[in-house]
Amino acid sequence: MESLAVLGYSSIQMDKVQSPAEQAKLASNFLRGTIAEELQNAEQAFSKPATGVLKFHGIYQQDDRDLRKQGVKQFFAMVRVGVPGGVLTADQYLALDALADLGDGTLRITTRQDIQYHYVPKARLPQLIKGINDAYLTTLAACGDVVRNVISCPAPFASDQRQELLPVVRYLSCNLKPKTTAYYDIWINGERAATAEDAELPPAEAKPAAPVEPFYGATYLPRKFKIGFAFPGDNTVDIYANDIGIVPHYSQAELNGFTILAGGGMGQSAGVKASHPRLADPICSIGPSKEELLEVASAIVSIHRDFGNRGNRKIARLKYILDEWGPAKFKEELENRVGRELAPPKPLHWRRAEDYLGWHRQGVAEDGEPLWFVGVPVVSGRVKDFGPKKPLRTGLRTVVRKYAPEVRLTCQQNVYLAGIRERHKAEIASLLREFGLVEPDALPPILRHAIACPALPTCGQAITESERIMPEVVADIQREFNRAGLPDQVVHLRTSGCPNGCSRPYTAEIGIVGASVNMYTIYLGASPLGTRLGTVFAQNVKRYELADRLRPVIEFYRDMREPGECFGDFCHRMGVTALQEIAVAAAA
Repeated sequence: MESLAVLGYSSIQMDKVQSPAEQAKLASNFLRGTIAEELQNAEQAFSKPATGVLKFHGIYQQDDRDLRKQGVKQFFAMVRVGVPGGVLTADQYLALDALADLGDGTLRITTRQDIQYHYVPKARLPQLIKGINDAYLTTLAACGDVVRNVISCPAPFASDQRQELLPVVRYLSCNLKPKTTAYYDIWINGERAATAEDAELPPAEAKPAAPVEPFYGATYLPRKFKIGFAFPGDNTVDIYANDIGIVPHYSQAELNGFTILAGGGMGQSAGVKASHPRLADPICSIGPSKEELLEVASAIVSIHRDFGNRGNRKIARLKYILDEWGPAKFKEELENRVGRELAPPKPLHWRRAEDYLGWHRQGVAEDGEPLWFVGVPVVSGRVKDFGPKKPLRTGLRTVVRKYAPEVRLTCQQNVYLAGIRERHKAEIASLLREFGLVEPDALPPILRHAIACPALPTCGQAITESERIMPEVVADIQREFNRAGLPDQVVHLRTSGCPNGCSRPYTAEIGIVGASVNMYTIYLGASPLGTRLGTVFAQNVKRYELADRLRPVIEFYRDMREPGECFGDFCHRMGVTALQEIAVAAAA
């Protein structure tokens, strides 16, 4: 144990180095492992120990599970690029677009405002990582047992203060990144391009000299850790689904503090009854300085570091500490760590949780010309050319190259093109239509706001389909709403290929979660504002029976809803037992 103390380990951590994953992190020599050596060999795949370390570098080794069924193992990588707050310059977006051809020619926007590449061969990884670094971005800590990409509401309205959050988001993100130089030593010969995040750090902290982790320690965190910022009243980021949620407060347009939430998380594991989705609890309110925010956020992360379950990864998230302790004890421990009493959390009120699709006034340029942004819907976040009638990737590239808008990624897998001058608005609208990027209102209302995880054939955790079948599932359920005389009803639906819930199905009005091959669990009753979890309505429902199972509930909603009542709120008010009884009676 003495060697662990030398590495900066606390006594609590030393007692909890148990699982194989923990031992592998300890043996990695601060995220080096054998990655550099294995990049030099001709093998198609990395070794199993190396794949565990690769996750911290933003890389998952995968294989095509369709080919696996045919007896063929073809290995490749999924590479995730962290984009704090979801904001990219036009040049950064164009660089990321060009790099997509090192994989399968697509970019995928994730629910954490990341960009993912799929089907990247091992031999192309150094070129891809270097290209990302040259664009002043990184894949470091986009995956792994660390604080991952810090998200924030990306809507660029100049009429409020949400634009001022981006430097704070970047400051928090950069300060909570791992400090090991392994990433730069392995992928880019020890060199790195300065990022926008680094501008918020003193130069000495931007690139530490010693290969140690003064905050994380040698085995980092027990599991992944997610932080999100929401703007007051605007829950487009699903703030309650984060390990730490941060909501700023303003008085007369001046930032006067933050409310801090903790303990959210969507993941659960099939067959592990102790695992479950959970919404974050409001914990405290603090002052407006980014330094105090970093202090409190770091203290919360350290609670997870020191008390998270290092013996069983399936119940290792921060939410299980909140389950065991409760918010009051958690706040007491947090106050002990920051050395002072913290104010109670301020009340939070929400007005919307939907992305800003279509055209919106952004503000005014310095020369007085009006500025606009447009929210472009991207089904399942997959940016690719879908044949000659919908060349989505080409269309976005063309607009960004010609007009240089800022590109903002949303947590609902869409894109905002921002900073568009009034004189260019009609031209860009015409170009978007030309490339098949339809107006949001042209999409059926359920598809317009649906979310899906990638699932098969690439994700190793997937039990069944999600992204590939989501449009068909949505079309089936939309037909039921149409048949019930509710063709314009907006309902938030999300599909996931397994209970891990990367698409956040448990906070959707209709959550469809993979249970086994072509079988799903249906969740109903979550709040359309993301403030309430759904409840299991039906289990082991076959793929082609999902819409049939929902039909009597939809008809019940049509007949019994209150004026203006959303589908999720109706299902919650009626209760899942009543909904199940309606379904049974309809099937009799």
